[in-house]
Amino acid sequence: MTTAAKIREHQIELHAALQADGLAKHAEGGAGTGGKEGKGWKRFQSYKGDAALPKEVESMKIFVDRKAQTIVLPANGFAVPFHINTIKNASKNDEGDYTYLRINFQTPGQLAGKKEDTPFEDPEATFIRSVTYRSTDGHRFDTIYKQITDLKKEATKREQQKKEMADVIEQDTLQEVKGRRPQKMPEVFVRPALDGKRLPGEVEIHSNGLRYQSPAGSQKIDVLFSNIKHLFFQPCDKELLVILHIHLKAPIMIGKKKAHDVQFFREASDVQFDETGNRKRKHRYGDEDEIEMEQLERKRRQMLNKEFSQFADKIADAATTSTGDTLEVDVPFRELSFEGVPHRTNVRLQPTTDCLVHLTDPPFLVTTLNEVEVASLERVQFTLKQFDLVLIFKDFTKPPLHINSIPSAQLDDVKNWLNSVDIALSEGPVNLNWGPIMKTINESPYDFFQQGGWSFLGGAGGENSDPDDGSETESEFEADSEEMISEQSSSDASAYDGSDASDDTGSGSDFGGGDDSDEGDDWDELERKAAKSDLKRAEGGGKGSDSEDDRPKKKSSGTNGKSAKAGKSGANGKSRR
Repeated sequence: MTTAAKIREHQIELHAALQADGLAKHAEGGAGTGGKEGKGWKRFQSYKGDAALPKEVESMKIFVDRKAQTIVLPANGFAVPFHINTIKNASKNDEGDYTYLRINFQTPGQLAGKKEDTPFEDPEATFIRSVTYRSTDGHRFDTIYKQITDLKKEATKREQQKKEMADVIEQDTLQEVKGRRPQKMPEVFVRPALDGKRLPGEVEIHSNGLRYQSPAGSQKIDVLFSNIKHLFFQPCDKELLVILHIHLKAPIMIGKKKAHDVQFFREASDVQFDETGNRKRKHRYGDEDEIEMEQLERKRRQMLNKEFSQFADKIADAATTSTGDTLEVDVPFRELSFEGVPHRTNVRLQPTTDCLVHLTDPPFLVTTLNEVEVASLERVQFTLKQFDLVLIFKDFTKPPLHINSIPSAQLDDVKNWLNSVDIALSEGPVNLNWGPIMKTINESPYDFFQQGGWSFLGGAGGENSDPDDGSETESEFEADSEEMISEQSSSDASAYDGSDASDDTGSGSDFGGGDDSDEGDDWDELERKAAKSDLKRAEGGGKGSDSEDDRPKKKSSGTNGKSAKAGKSGANGKSRR
């Protein structure tokens, strides 16, 4: 059985298991949540009573209260406060002597794109969609419009930051080792980098976590063992850095940014200076200096790999002892690596035992393989030099991971790797629009699997290939032999007469059947004729033969008109006699 057939058979099993698991998993849930479980009606209270209203509202003018995040509008002799989150936007127009200020509110039933599903307590109630004021004081309305716009921008930014930081956890306190010095690894850099000058620090192993300290000791990063999801060691073989990488279960704050990954690294080679002096030249000749430098660098790389590998094992042992859960060091397989674009730049992606990673440069990529539901190979065509890989996660609320522009030469390697780690895959000639697809799946996962699940993606690991596996090699051989014979017949047809060419064509058509046992003798005879013809041409220098090589020579020799005419007349004279 060929490799393609084995992959196809395994993929059929994986897709069947995926379909059965999907039906069983979502049978109880029924209709999906559509990703709206976090949405609900929100109330905003600007003031706790009339007494809390600012004094400026007594003038019955529009007032922007920055502290309370509220805009107070005069309406029918009353000062009515509106929280900034109830306001959609504001606009200002100048018409003649008047300036118009229009304030639009958040209301249901508007065509607001992604926000059209904004929940309300009573959507059937009567809502005021907008309110408009006019004034001859255009300068004041300019100021109010700017204040409202700035306040809305701040509120939107604050809401986005709140969403981004929703998954950031507050770690417990690091318990330092007492009674002895902690195990350390000095002279390492950290990413994401701390504020200030880029200087190497040291990593310490404590009772329940790690601590990285800057040289001055003023800044530190604590990572608890209970928050470590994956631990990677990437050696510096064919790399510029030796890396110890930690992927976290939940992000932490480092400086003012949240981080899912913390990386400790050291450069693999020291900075080399070009010596222009000739002192060493008196005693050394050739490439002895370069050979010595290569040997020193090789030894340094081996020492770095050994130091980082041993420290990674110490971290894994300490984490296993502290949490009780086994933490193993994962090493990328460079021989299985392939190039692609997961973010904006083309990088080398390397599989590990449990993940697919890119650790050399930020932004990092760490994808846990057992969290992947299915892999879709897109833009797989013979005419294209690249294809795309889309990984869909088991958590359908997570957006799929797109890895674009993978060289087509690595298609078989990627398929073999995905099949070896038991990930169901599919192939397709075009890119799919995964936004609407995932939205439909999230609305009702059970209905999605009842209607066939992932079968809409197409072939289960290469169904588009030839189903006759047994005749695959024979058909390829026959095709190659037919092409070979057709090429030989076309070349022979130009050298022989018509009868030889027709015989050649006939033998070529009969060759695939293999019935005639005398075909070999005919070919030998044709080859002898060809050799004899070539020998005649070589001896005669092309005279008297009708080869096409002589014709352009006659034309080129006729560049001088007189000599050409003389030659022709001489030839004609002889022939007449």
